[in-house]
Amino acid sequence: MEIVVNEWLLEYLRPDADESNKINAIKFVNAFVGRNDKIVIKRNSPFVNKFHNFMKLFGWDSDFKNRFSKLHNLLFCNSDKTIIVNYGDTKKLPQEIADITPPDDLYLMELWYLNQDRIVLTTDERLKDKLQQVNGLKICLLNEFLQKYL
Repeated sequence: MEIVVNEWLLEYLRPDADESNKINAIKFVNAFVGRNDKIVIKRNSPFVNKFHNFMKLFGWDSDFKNRFSKLHNLLFCNSDKTIIVNYGDTKKLPQEIADITPPDDLYLMELWYLNQDRIVLTTDERLKDKLQQVNGLKICLLNEFLQKYL
């Protein structure tokens, strides 16, 4: 399975994150590592930018730094677990999809649109509600996904 994640994964691993969110993120990563699934990331996306910003912002926290170093190796150095899509490799979204997608989430839909067998994994209920009408889109909230994935 190819999984498109947005920034919830990073937010949930911050030092100041809610403990239950942190536990869910760690559960997801641990389950993901044990499977043959891949995470799909777009280079120069809000996800990648946030990853680098968090490394600078929270680098003082040794637990965080350890978690993010492992996550960096998993996401950016392991081609068996990650598909990194370059900026020019995406396709233009159909206007009807672009129109209903919040601007800061367009990169998620671009990643999905390249391979419509992918699943978009989010914690944003409003995003899921808006995009549920897109034909063929598999979009799932983290809590629902974890119930089946673990």
